[in-house]
Amino acid sequence: GKFGKGKGKGKDEEDGEKKEGEEGEKKEGDEEKSAPSSVAAAQREARDSRFSPIASAQREARLRFEKDILDRMQGRWGDEADPNITYVVEGSICSVSSGDGGRGFRNRLSVYGVEFCWDARRFWHYLNLPELYSQGEIAEKLEWNPAKDSPPTTQIVWNRLPPLSEVEEEAKEGEGEGEKKEEKAEEKEAEEKPAEAAPAEAAPEASA
Repeated sequence: GKFGKGKGKGKDEEDGEKKEGEEGEKKEGDEEKSAPSSVAAAQREARDSRFSPIASAQREARLRFEKDILDRMQGRWGDEADPNITYVVEGSICSVSSGDGGRGFRNRLSVYGVEFCWDARRFWHYLNLPELYSQGEIAEKLEWNPAKDSPPTTQIVWNRLPPLSEVEEEAKEGEGEGEKKEEKAEEKEAEEKPAEAAPAEAAPEASA
């Protein structure tokens, strides 16, 4: 009798909680189903990594490895086989330009396992890491080899180009020199013209 009243009351509460719980579970399940499996997996991995020191350490090591490579390859590059194609690396994004005014592309550069991958969507390449490290802190040449399981493609070699600011400055200097030559030529003409005109002005005085 002591617990009977409380038990009855508790049962109603339990039923209410159960219904809410079932609805809550259903909603969560629906959301999980609607989310792409890759996103759900990434979310789970992010949750797990917060509690796993090993996963966190592995992630930090991967990011350091990736940053070390990216730092060596920032800037402008030219395609060794096609001088019209240029690549600009900013952060982990590579902007590809064909130089003919056509549509450019933006590709991702990232670590894939123990490799460094250039994902151009239609094909993908792995960077020749031993050659990269043999060049010091700033690379002058990058050798990209066809990756395993990539659609058919060939080796692509990038050669470092001077920064665009330097190229623009050189172009401006060239334009400046051209303008100076034109100014000198105009000054010379201006000096010669009055000398030719002087006798013509003197002529009427002599006749008067």
